[in-house]
Amino acid sequence: MSLILRPYEPGDRRAAIGLIHQLNVFEDAISGDRAKDHAAAEACLDLDLRRAAEQGGAVVLALDCREAVGMMAFFIDRKEPYLSAEIGKVGHIAELVVDERHRGQGIGTALLEEAERLARLHAVSRLRIGVIAGNGVARRAYERFGFRAAAIELTKEVGR
Repeated sequence: MSLILRPYEPGDRRAAIGLIHQLNVFEDAISGDRAKDHAAAEACLDLDLRRAAEQGGAVVLALDCREAVGMMAFFIDRKEPYLSAEIGKVGHIAELVVDERHRGQGIGTALLEEAERLARLHAVSRLRIGVIAGNGVARRAYERFGFRAAAIELTKEVGR
């Protein structure tokens, strides 16, 4: 595999939407709460691109022979007032997805390494990534990469 990582370009739109759609369908099978239509994936990409432009960061594609095989979004979150002064800005990784046909080949790790590179480039001292409850494969991969649980988000359905 000849993997190339590069910033999103407008010609990548269809491939990026396809990858986000794949992620939404995969996560919906675990959580049952993801929108599975292409319009939702398109809206997600648009939000990622807007956040990267406004907050700093990038949407990055992983390409193998010009085929998009993975992607991630990286944003710089403003410093939260509850964090100690030493932490400063935090890099946020979102929409990390590897095409189902290419999983287990190190593409996710390459994207995480790119997030670390971007963090250092922007003088960010901490990375944050989310994983949905029940996605043990992703959680174990992130933990092997050095992430650790920092907070647990709980939800409760309250009806309408």
